[in-house]
Amino acid sequence: MNKNVSGPGTIVGANVKLTGTLKDGNEIVVHGRVEGEVISDKMVTVAENALVKGPVTAQIISVAGTIRGSVTAADKMEILPTGKIYGSIAAKDISIRSGAIFVGKCTMPDKEEVAGEEEEKEGETKETAEKKEEEAFEVE
Repeated sequence: MNKNVSGPGTIVGANVKLTGTLKDGNEIVVHGRVEGEVISDKMVTVAENALVKGPVTAQIISVAGTIRGSVTAADKMEILPTGKIYGSIAAKDISIRSGAIFVGKCTMPDKEEVAGEEEEKEGETKETAEKKEEEAFEVE
């Protein structure tokens, strides 16, 4: 997708039921129901009475409604007090407000993982570090 896309994004109305993949280079706001993947290069907002059944991917994700599926936010993920997520979350920055519901697994990659830096740590080679990791998990 072209990252320099300008203009309005996509709004799924309150009385709309959409089945399939919803993909937009700009912001996506869901007020209705989406059964399928939701992908934005910028932001996805799931409004209070909205339901998304499927994976959601964007830079920034704000949830006041319900998502049943995995959520991947490249930058920030926010679950508002009325928000509900049933599925895994992967994001650098996560905010879960009081009253929100989250059932699933959460992964927050650290800076080393994001940059792909699994190089030498304090003079140890990668092989030595891996061997120590293996030894730490051996059961006798």
